[in-house]
Amino acid sequence: MDIETDWLIGLHIPAALVPPEVLLISNILFVGILLFVMFKVEFKQLLNNNPSQHVYFGAMVMLLMLWGLKAGVTPGLGFHHLGATLFTLMFGWPLAIIGLSVILLVSVMTQQNEIVALGINGILSIVIPVFSSYAILKLSQKYLMDNFFIFIFVAAFFGAGIAVAMSRFSAIIILSLVDAYPDARLIAESILYTPLFMFPEMFVTGMLISIFVVYRPDWVITFDDERYIIGK
Repeated sequence: MDIETDWLIGLHIPAALVPPEVLLISNILFVGILLFVMFKVEFKQLLNNNPSQHVYFGAMVMLLMLWGLKAGVTPGLGFHHLGATLFTLMFGWPLAIIGLSVILLVSVMTQQNEIVALGINGILSIVIPVFSSYAILKLSQKYLMDNFFIFIFVAAFFGAGIAVAMSRFSAIIILSLVDAYPDARLIAESILYTPLFMFPEMFVTGMLISIFVVYRPDWVITFDDERYIIGK
């Protein structure tokens, strides 16, 4: 099966690799998640805060450009920066899903690619890594001591790595279940290289969150000075 390799830079899986019924189910699920998130997002608070607007929309533009830096040759097995952990820590999981979904939609519209694959890639590139990042944050807050370095190295650095791993392994499982590629190829071109591509996401996320919590802690909504610094 010949598939063009100039598919959307922000997507993991081209529609040609996935059965129509799987695409339909994933689209319905993704839309349902977006509708649920819409009720969780405090748009009025964001719109009434100009500095927060600038940071939020500026981060979306920067991430849209970062999504253009991808590695990988085979369609569906490429890697790109997710930004899910960064967005989750900076804006909270509801705004992270909304922002990343807008970036994904803009990518589809500007690249004139398959909107039918929006759902499955939204779940893989956005929903799964965002919820993984949020889970790591909540688990660290519950089971680890409230410490500045715990937030940086566990919630940001380690959380970003887990987000990438969960996204990639979920994509690999789906590709394997639909027989898109032989399992040997999935292992050779994706699983074995996943740790290598986890590090850039971990490094960038950890570095940016470290800078923000030191110089602009108000940009990181999940960071509480009283909890992590002042109260120590």
